[in-house]
Amino acid sequence: MIEPMLRLIAEALWLFLPALAANQMPGLVAHLNVPGNFPVSKRWLGANKTWAAYYAGPIGAVLALLVQRQFESINAAIGLFEYGRPRAWLIALALGLGAILGDHAKSFLKRRIGIPPGERWWPFDQLDFVAGSLTTVTPLIGRLGWGRIAVIAAAVLAIHPLGNRASHGLGLRKTPW
Repeated sequence: MIEPMLRLIAEALWLFLPALAANQMPGLVAHLNVPGNFPVSKRWLGANKTWAAYYAGPIGAVLALLVQRQFESINAAIGLFEYGRPRAWLIALALGLGAILGDHAKSFLKRRIGIPPGERWWPFDQLDFVAGSLTTVTPLIGRLGWGRIAVIAAAVLAIHPLGNRASHGLGLRKTPW
């Protein structure tokens, strides 16, 4: 029983690694002078949601895929798809773009219900990119099942605050949440 559970956890986290990388990229490029580093819509999304995120997120996901491809034994043991195949690029791009779309959709909802930019909205601030990534990747890899989704959500709720605090400490984020 333990082994199938560990496999489920490993599969879910390994699959989601590109989305985690994608979610960190907009904060990283916000401090760089890159094309598109201006708000999509201050009124609808807030000043911190930029056009640059739409290419930075997918680039981060593809970089994570490049790292994953170096671990053939892990991919063979727990991979949900063949990481060396051309289709893997499409899956990584879908995870990356989905992370950004989920974040921007959450920001849109925050503005509509009156929550100011930068204010906490738990757990949606943590799970927005999860929902976006899973929505965009599911047509490509099929249904993940509730077990994998629960593992991803639990891991993100545990890890996301640590990453945000570290990014805040490094001056990459305005808020620690």
